[in-house]
Amino acid sequence: MKPARKILQFPRRMADRKRSQAKHSRAKALIRPFEYTDKITGDKISISVSRYYSKLTVNRREYYFVRSTGVFDGAATIEHTGPILIYDSDRE
Repeated sequence: MKPARKILQFPRRMADRKRSQAKHSRAKALIRPFEYTDKITGDKISISVSRYYSKLTVNRREYYFVRSTGVFDGAATIEHTGPILIYDSDRE
């Protein structure tokens, strides 16, 4: 291989090496808030991020993931758009 060709391939090899290292080191992925509406099916997909959780919403179903580990933590269904009132029977 000619020296000039080696020099031109160096950035690509470095990027491949970093990608491989990230894949095998279980590096955290950076996720930013995102919203998308599928024009064909009408599905609404969104991602929101808090300090401790990442939330994936598909239509009215929410899926929660722990940000530090990426582990699935639970799911919920949005029943209505108004505020949720919780009654605590221990506080009387």
